[in-house]
Amino acid sequence: MMRIFATLIGMTLASGLVLANPSDEPKDLAVRYLEATNEPAIAATWKDWHPEAVHTFTVKYGAGLPDEQFSYSVADWETLPDWSQDPAWAEAMQGYTETTRDAPEITSEIAEGCTEVTVVTGVGYTWDDFSGTMTQTDKFLIVSQAGRLAIRTLDTTFDYR
Repeated sequence: MMRIFATLIGMTLASGLVLANPSDEPKDLAVRYLEATNEPAIAATWKDWHPEAVHTFTVKYGAGLPDEQFSYSVADWETLPDWSQDPAWAEAMQGYTETTRDAPEITSEIAEGCTEVTVVTGVGYTWDDFSGTMTQTDKFLIVSQAGRLAIRTLDTTFDYR
C-alpha cells in the first residue's frame, strides 16, 4: 500500500514539474511573437515577456540620413500614445506598401545564461514610385524567468540601405 501511495505522489510531482517547465524553445517564443498579426494574438504573447523587458526599434534610411531609434518598456505598452494616429507619421508613411515578405531566417546562439534568437526577413516594398527591399532584423534576448522562458529584450531594425 505504501508503495502505491509513494508512486502516486511521485507521479503527481512529475506532472507538476512538466507543467511548471513549459516545452517552449527560445525560437518558439520569437516565432510566436512575430506571427502575431492582430490585437488578440499580440495580447496572447504578453505572458512570454519578462516584466522588465524593453523593445527598441531602429530605422536605417541610408542616403546620408541619420538613423531613428525609439525604445519603450513593455510594461508601459498600455500607456504609450497611438503613433498610428500621429499626423506626421501618417504623412511620412503615405504611399508606402509592403509587397513581399521572404520566409524568415532564424538562428540562435546560447551565451551566459540566455539565448539570443535572430530573425532576418527580406521585405519588398514600394514607396510612391520607388520599389526596394528592406531587411528587417529582430534580435530577441531570451532568459529564464521563474522557471519559464521570457523575452528580456527585443531589438527590431528596419534597414532600408
